[in-house]
Amino acid sequence: MDAFTLRAVLLVLHLSGLVLMVGATLTEWVVFRSFVSLLKQEDQAALSLFSLLSGLGRILLAGGVVLLLSGIGLTILSEGVYLQQFWLQVKLGLILLLPLNGLLVGSPQMKRLSKSLLSEGIGLQVAGHPAVRRLTKFHTVQLLVFLAIIILAVFKFT
Repeated sequence: MDAFTLRAVLLVLHLSGLVLMVGATLTEWVVFRSFVSLLKQEDQAALSLFSLLSGLGRILLAGGVVLLLSGIGLTILSEGVYLQQFWLQVKLGLILLLPLNGLLVGSPQMKRLSKSLLSEGIGLQVAGHPAVRRLTKFHTVQLLVFLAIIILAVFKFT
């Protein structure tokens, strides 16, 4: 395979990984909002949505792995030329923010919410629940970081 074709394949994989990650995050945000709405109504369907929320992390992880491996491939193929550009350095910093935010905020809050659901059941008071507030902020931050990454990739500010 020549370098041009390999670069094109890696770019397709890279964009596919990004689409998986953004799509999973956006889906998580929509499902979480529906979950909270159903929980306020004490609807049993909220529990089904919570189990769906728990499974979306696998899609996010798969997208992240594809994104990472294709990004490494693109860097090797370009001999690291783009690593000298400021826009890419900022983009890489933002990309590191995503899993860090997930590990430090998203996962612990989901565990806290899960424990609350197990102890209080469908009658959980979501309006003032700290995990619900933090998860709402978490999803907003994740989506804004993705938006910033896409803007940096398109405009390549120098």
